[in-house]
Order: sequence, then structure tokens, then C-alpha cells
Amino acid sequence: MNKILNYIEIGKKEGAKLVTGGNRINREGNFIEPTIFADVEDDMTIAREEIFGPVMSIMKFKTIDEVIQRANDHHYGLSGGVQTENIHKAMRVSNELQCGLAFVNCWGGP
Repeated sequence: MNKILNYIEIGKKEGAKLVTGGNRINREGNFIEPTIFADVEDDMTIAREEIFGPVMSIMKFKTIDEVIQRANDHHYGLSGGVQTENIHKAMRVSNELQCGLAFVNCWGGP
């Protein structure tokens, strides 16, 4: 828990925008609020490390090729996820992700 809270502090110090969460939940046990950061850049610690906690980084992109390149520029990669309305884009990205397991959530059509 302390390691995850430290990552949250690093994210704030490095300039990511804390949208929600980021605190320990005041109850028995080691629980942290679901945490979302926006305006995360590729070189930030929270974008480079696998945090293993309820922390999400939102990063903007312009092209599918950029998404694939950035997603594959890592040292880890246990899993990856794709969420889109377009099944063709979802399948292309999931097939090109270099990770152990890719998840796809598609809620629209082509």
C-alpha cells in the first residue's frame, strides 16, 4: 500500500493531473481509492512502471500507429487493453501489442 501511495505522490510531483482518488481508504486493511491521472506523459514514472494498484493513467494520442508504438515501448507488459467503438481498430491494436495477454472491449460496429 505504501509503495502505491508513493507512486501516486510521484505522479503528482511529475505534473500529472490527479482527477480522482489518490488516498488511503479509512477502514481496516490496506485499501486505496481508485485513482485516475490525466495529462500523463510517456516519460512519467506512473506511465513507465507497473504499479499493481488501483491507479489509471490517461494519455492522449493522435494515430493508431502512435498508440501501438507507445504501448510497446516498455520494460514489462503483463497485459494490455483496448477499448473502442471500432472492432477493426481493436483487433489491429490487440494483435500488435507486445504483452502477455490483450483484452478487447468493443461496444460499436466497424
